[in-house]
Amino acid sequence: MNLSTRAIAVAIAGELSLFGAAAMAAPAEPTPATSVATPAPESPVGPTPAPSVAPSPPVAPAAPAVSATPVSPPGTAPATLHSESPPAPMAETPPGAKPLLPEWMNGVTIGAGVLLWYYQPIVPRAPSVENNVSVFWARLLVDGKRGIFGFHLEPRFRDTPLRSTSTTVNGANVLTYTQNDHAWLQEAYASVDLEPLRAQLKVGKEYSHLGYFWDNSFYGNIQVYDGLKLDPDYGVSLEGAVGKSDDLLGLGYWAQYFIVDGSTNVSLPGRDTISVPGARRRNQTIFQVEPRLNVGGVTAALGISGEYLQADLPTLGPQNVWRAAVDASVTYAGAKILGELQHQDGRNVTDFPLPSTPTTPGSSANVDHAQIGGEYTYGPVTGRYYASLGSYNNIPLATGGTVTHKEWLHVIGLGIAISQNVSVLNELIFWQHDTPTSSVLVDRSYNLTVHAHL
Repeated sequence: MNLSTRAIAVAIAGELSLFGAAAMAAPAEPTPATSVATPAPESPVGPTPAPSVAPSPPVAPAAPAVSATPVSPPGTAPATLHSESPPAPMAETPPGAKPLLPEWMNGVTIGAGVLLWYYQPIVPRAPSVENNVSVFWARLLVDGKRGIFGFHLEPRFRDTPLRSTSTTVNGANVLTYTQNDHAWLQEAYASVDLEPLRAQLKVGKEYSHLGYFWDNSFYGNIQVYDGLKLDPDYGVSLEGAVGKSDDLLGLGYWAQYFIVDGSTNVSLPGRDTISVPGARRRNQTIFQVEPRLNVGGVTAALGISGEYLQADLPTLGPQNVWRAAVDASVTYAGAKILGELQHQDGRNVTDFPLPSTPTTPGSSANVDHAQIGGEYTYGPVTGRYYASLGSYNNIPLATGGTVTHKEWLHVIGLGIAISQNVSVLNELIFWQHDTPTSSVLVDRSYNLTVHAHL
């Protein structure tokens, strides 16, 4: 290596060393701030994340230093360094920091909630019933929207299975059925907006809509424990509206087809097809229309719906089940009055209200349901009373003839909204099962629930 080449190499090495020292002295790049979800009222759509905070651009490295002239070895003439252009920068100034969320997450919202339940039986209580505290569920809500396409995902979690049932063999209980072992999908569907129809098409697991959807209580009504309310199933659902919610006249409608049941409603063991071992609901088809009238602050709605399903019962074979429902509600300011009637033709279970025998089923092929009640909200406080009825008519007896069983469930509630994200609900429950010859207490209890959500 001649002296001129060696001198250039030493100069470049010096520049690299100085550049590295300057870079180490520069302040580190700020850490991006964490995005915080904006609290929102509880709804099927989760909260919208706040925009991420873009960090300041990092400080550019200092300019390279000018190298010194190297010393010639002894006995040689000093080398002459020719003037050269300054070296190119080692790196361009970094661009502004990238957004906190990747582009594909634009339109995605995430929420969460938990429902804590305290149960206290009231004397006289049902046999072997004690008080308890549990997390009824904790859940996540994930919603996404891009153009006309969207999705909804709601996983739920519990410490214990949602329900289990057992049967007695030689005096010992033998577990025959357990549902939802600690975690399940309540809803999970993709959707597309059909703008010309002002409708949305959902494909996946979504709630069925027969009759009035829900009365806003925690404990619920006879219908929910028979699998008729809050029942998500697998299929397609077309949901839309004619007119706006505040128009003088409007119309809501639902057209649904479910290939099979979703197996995750809160029906009690034996009271819906999903808890009959080996049974499924199939080909469930529902149509519902709900005309609405708005006059002077009063909103009146009338819902008319019909349903067909096939109850695939292993001991009886496929059963055709037909249902019809009519409901009416009137709301004004903070007050609401509600009434609903439902009728069912066909068997969807085998051993309720009576156990089956080798010659006769213990279920009814002629069932009526009803509920009536109302609520009033003043500020953060809501008072509520609802009564519901289940009438299981003409149950065949092994000895001949038929019998009718009835159940009445009364719910008295007082709810308090502590904040936008926390509410407390107190409910008194009186639930009775009546036969022509006896009356049995199903539940008499005080229920306190705390619902917190983001």
